[in-house]
Amino acid sequence: MTGQIMSAEQVPSKGKLTGWHVLLIMLGFFGVMFAVNGVFLYHAITSFPGEDVKKSYLQGLDYNHTLEAKAAQDQLGWSAAAGMVGSDLVFDLTDADGNPLIGYQVTSELRRAASTAHDQIVEMQFLQSGSYAVNLSDLPAGRWDVQFQVIDPAGDDIVFRADKRIVITP
Repeated sequence: MTGQIMSAEQVPSKGKLTGWHVLLIMLGFFGVMFAVNGVFLYHAITSFPGEDVKKSYLQGLDYNHTLEAKAAQDQLGWSAAAGMVGSDLVFDLTDADGNPLIGYQVTSELRRAASTAHDQIVEMQFLQSGSYAVNLSDLPAGRWDVQFQVIDPAGDDIVFRADKRIVITP
């Protein structure tokens, strides 16, 4: 008979959604969500190397000193240029009149943005007419952030800082 209404006892049980089915569906859904979030959490924790800058809290407290040092550096009028020449990192330093600055100790802190595995501080060697260089052939290829620090020959004070992003090719 068509159009006949069936009672609850007459409805076939196959395909019927019960409370147990709903419970299993919800447990499965939230189980998958917890598993995916656990994988994301694991990769987030294991890939983050920690502080990006050493003693960042203390540097934040001493930020006024950083601003004063930057103002003193700006008053010097020095200029710097840096780049890769072959496998050498070359740093050129000139005074306000364009004369090369010699006799300074120059260090460069090489850092990768994604990892701290190969970060290092290297001493640059004086070449000629205000140029300082260091060979970087042992570093892996990729993008590097470099902070140059020029140290006063009369003491241990950093008188000039410069930042540069370089790319080391294989």
